[in-house]
Amino acid sequence: MKEKVTEEFKKEAVRLVLTSGKTQKAIAKDLGVTEWSISTWKKEFDLEKPENSELKLVADERIRQLEKEVTTLKQERDILKKAMGIVSKQ
Repeated sequence: MKEKVTEEFKKEAVRLVLTSGKTQKAIAKDLGVTEWSISTWKKEFDLEKPENSELKLVADERIRQLEKEVTTLKQERDILKKAMGIVSKQ
């Protein structure tokens, strides 16, 4: 018999998907639920609904963090490309 999960559990699972950096599959495994369940909960807690504004803020913050990380990685890549060009000319 399946255990019924609470709304708080569902919201926490969605929050983990949005913020942890782990894959949805890994989180589902950790929590003992299916990926499909988490996908359903993400739809249930549509981030555009006013009552889900907290989750939207969390998702927006995660997006900002990832965008910052991408920018940093691109800069590091460009520096390494230039360094390789200098080293290969010598």
